[in-house]
Amino acid sequence: MKTEIKTLNYLCKPKTVTIMDLEARKYEFIQKLFNVNESLFTKLETIINKELKESDDFYTTDAKDLQERTKASLKAIEKGETRSIETFKKEVDNWKNQKAI
Repeated sequence: MKTEIKTLNYLCKPKTVTIMDLEARKYEFIQKLFNVNESLFTKLETIINKELKESDDFYTTDAKDLQERTKASLKAIEKGETRSIETFKKEVDNWKNQKAI
């Protein structure tokens, strides 16, 4: 579904901006895929598959896996294998930058 919004601009005449919801954007994207060459399609396919796999690996909800991770984390804390919050934040920022396309 497309939604039109009239904007007010005091320096020039008002203009209409079209905003699409995610479902409409996906449909439009799929339509564009019919016109791309094989090389670009393969690249897009690789990116999508990589993102889906990484999100599956990161957000595991299997109870056994979560219990094992919890036990391993508690053992690491007991051994003093921790890092400062500043170091952790830097690592998260680096991770985010590597994930950016």
